Amino acid sequence: MDRRQLGASDIWVSPLGLGTWAMGATVETWGHVDDRESIAAIHQAIDSGINLIDTAPIYGLGHSEEVVGKAIQGRRDDLVIATKCGLLFPTEKGKEPARCLSKDSVIRECEQSLRRLGTDVIDLYQCHWPDPDTPIRETFEAFSLLRKQGKIRAVGVSNFGCERISAATEFGPIHSLQPPFSMLHPRTAEDLIPYCKEHNIAVLPYGPLAKGLLTGKFGPESTFEDIRARDPEFVGNRYQRNLMIVDSLAEIATAYEKTVTQLVLNWTMNFPGVTAPLVGAKRPSQVEEHVGAIGWNISSTDMTKIDTILGGSQGDA
Repeated sequence: MDRRQLGASDIWVSPLGLGTWAMGATVETWGHVDDRESIAAIHQAIDSGINLIDTAPIYGLGHSEEVVGKAIQGRRDDLVIATKCGLLFPTEKGKEPARCLSKDSVIRECEQSLRRLGTDVIDLYQCHWPDPDTPIRETFEAFSLLRKQGKIRAVGVSNFGCERISAATEFGPIHSLQPPFSMLHPRTAEDLIPYCKEHNIAVLPYGPLAKGLLTGKFGPESTFEDIRARDPEFVGNRYQRNLMIVDSLAEIATAYEKTVTQLVLNWTMNFPGVTAPLVGAKRPSQVEEHVGAIGWNISSTDMTKIDTILGGSQGDA
């Protein structure tokens, strides 16, 4: 599997990364999750050539990082472990996590993540969400110190806009951006992806399968009790429209003897300016399917067909 440079850093990553939100999630978020299957999924990813594993403390209040830590024991070499900071654990059940990117908090979170991951260094340390109450200068003082101490190798941001990225780069390098991006939500391609391409910032899109909507595994009769039940993309006319898009994509995928999932991920990882999409998995079989997106190309004719199919979704993104 080939490798792509992570922005201006000396880190090289696989063209597809493994997202681990579901591995730490509650039943209400992503349904039942078995730690043994999660670890097996991580091992499947590593064995398949995926070296980028993305996690965060807020995923299961540290549980996702702990699962990743167990899975990479004895296999840490050559892996790129990415985690985040800036979302504090809620003090009450049902309460939204507070955002905090103060210097002391970032350093404290980093130490906790290192312990949970069982590693001496975090390859990519990212702001999970902007913190409007903390000057970005202070946040980057923490990153600078952590890099000097050898506890992190590269710095990234997630869910930042162009203006925030520009402001942050006055105080230190940003090596990557993690934005939402998928066929159904392509707005990032209008400004953020071109901006990052111009400034040599890697783009690691999350949500490329739109919470599973672009896998082709759901139909008109499907019901949802997890996080999807609260997503407007899975309700009413929008849901029906999305299913029609998936059906059309399936026709193209079949011609390549690929699944819709593989077509969608191939399109995403080869989108100009994208470095490596982050795709979640809970089981080895899912990882195996995802890896089938690598190593082949969609023809220009079919790319035009895809553009036409997606034309009805662009205005709602």
